Amino acid sequence: MSVNNILQYESTIWATADLLRGSGIKESEWPSYMMPFFALLMIESRLVRMFDDLKTEVGEDALAAIAPSDLIELIQDKGQGYNVYIFEKKQTLKDICKNDKSFEIDFEAYLRGFDGETRDLLGVDATEGEKFLDIKGVITKLKSKKVLLGYTKEWSSIDLKPFNNSEITTLEEHIKRRWADISAETAGEQYTPDDVIGLIAEIIASKIEDSDKLLKL
Repeated sequence: MSVNNILQYESTIWATADLLRGSGIKESEWPSYMMPFFALLMIESRLVRMFDDLKTEVGEDALAAIAPSDLIELIQDKGQGYNVYIFEKKQTLKDICKNDKSFEIDFEAYLRGFDGETRDLLGVDATEGEKFLDIKGVITKLKSKKVLLGYTKEWSSIDLKPFNNSEITTLEEHIKRRWADISAETAGEQYTPDDVIGLIAEIIASKIEDSDKLLKL
């Protein structure tokens, strides 16, 4: 695959923002709604890719014959996480979105089917003061706007499985820059590249004398 191929999904990702706009969600809040789902897709694609590699390594028939407890151990030994729906029920987020009547129950079970570390990363069980990506809070807000299924369907149409980490990072950077542009327009904030920030910090540090006093910039 190539970077150009993965960038086809940039327009799909921004289609999810149209749903947010239509629900009255401010542009400055879009990253907090979009990033948890982007992270969810990255995690799912990594697990599906790993499982496909495992089928090739062990053999699909041999893998199917392995006892469930042994299969869980075999997958966990890969150190990339686990999800009950993906590995035991053979269902992905896209599959869950096909049934609108059971979607909300299945989606919650799918998220809780991840290993504890991944749940913590996504904020599946987050309470006040324990949030990272806070997908739980985002889902609650999308439910109240009655757009959770439509929003999740948009994200589930993005297939990151064929792409490597470098290509996915490129897509992520494109999205982050777009968020930064929106932030600059709506909140007067400007995007500054990390290398420029590092250079500014080094120049400032070189001009400051050693001191025990706390310095704020």
